[in-house]
Amino acid sequence: MDSRSLRLHSALQWWLALLVLVVVLKAPLPFAPLELLQHSVAGLVFFIAGLLSVFFSRAPFNTFKTILVEFSVAVPQRLPKLWATYFQVRRRALLMALLPAAAALVGRVLGLEQTPVLLLCMTSLLLLWLYRTPVQLWAKL
Repeated sequence: MDSRSLRLHSALQWWLALLVLVVVLKAPLPFAPLELLQHSVAGLVFFIAGLLSVFFSRAPFNTFKTILVEFSVAVPQRLPKLWATYFQVRRRALLMALLPAAAALVGRVLGLEQTPVLLLCMTSLLLLWLYRTPVQLWAKL
């Protein structure tokens, strides 16, 4: 893979992840959940589940770091396979980073207020930020 296609692949992964966050925050609801469920316990359950889902991204993050370390010692012949592995690991990690946002969407439907929804989305954004591609890695191309 050349440098341009690798950067495009990286950008597409980011846009897909950020699109999910926009949907969570801006999705129109077919009904007014706050009128139906005042102080919803179900919404609070999904807020707590969203916070706990942060811990599921620990293993993918460790794998992601391992791949980054492998780039520092990789021989040029191994780089194409390493890039493919990198994008596969990062895709899985990005999906795990979106778990708090998914819990926010379900919680929002069940009556969770906007502040906890925003907190869960910010948590997902922080986790997504951890999976950025370091500048030093692009220099290896």
